[in-house]
Amino acid sequence: MYSCREAEKMVMPYINHQLDETQLEQFLKHVRSCPACREELEIYYTVSVGLKQLDEGTGVYDIPGLLEESMENAWLTVRTARLRKVICYAANTLNAASVLVILLMQLRIWIQR
Repeated sequence: MYSCREAEKMVMPYINHQLDETQLEQFLKHVRSCPACREELEIYYTVSVGLKQLDEGTGVYDIPGLLEESMENAWLTVRTARLRKVICYAANTLNAASVLVILLMQLRIWIQR
């Protein structure tokens, strides 16, 4: 898990969607368990989203709600990445088992000749 110093460096990359799945998971775990870093994230997120909305002329006033939604989506991304890895491992295992079965069947044919 990240230290507070490392997590603080990841706040802006998180807001700008620049973290990979591993970094994202570590960051979210830390922010969930550290109130100080969570508060830091809320401040940066509020300022960043507020300035962006001023530039665009949009006016969503539930910025804390947007942060919660952003974090829920980030957790969904992490879970999806984990599921994708599990599916890849399962597919690779099935492929290896299939090749092994084919080789054993071919060996059996060669031995019977």
